[in-house]
Amino acid sequence: MRKPLHGGAARNVRALTVGLGLCLLPAGCSSPDAVGQAVDAPRTNRSSTVSAATWTDGPWPFTIESGELTCIGPADDPGVFVVTDQGDMYALNPAAIRMADQVGAMADLDPIWQWSDPELPTGRVNVSPLILYALELC
Repeated sequence: MRKPLHGGAARNVRALTVGLGLCLLPAGCSSPDAVGQAVDAPRTNRSSTVSAATWTDGPWPFTIESGELTCIGPADDPGVFVVTDQGDMYALNPAAIRMADQVGAMADLDPIWQWSDPELPTGRVNVSPLILYALELC
């Protein structure tokens, strides 16, 4: 299991990955054409702070009280991450999971994913509303 980055390290990685844009995707920037596509393709760089105190779209899905939702990558398939107050970064959607190792994020949400929703077979609070909210920001 990959250890999360803490404090400034996670913020530095986040800034670096946003600056690199598509170079983090599997196609990468391995050829001049890929570099040109990475520069020309629309990409996203938005974030929003969310918290248990202000979340109104169902139960709060995390054990942390708040986090910063961050989008990294192309506008048509952004990776959505949540960054804790301690600087730990967790992948929330499939694109983010694919990028996790490259940006220093945890692909496994389990350490902060809330247990307590008896209506779900996994017993976890549904994180989908938060992911959909984050994707609207992207």
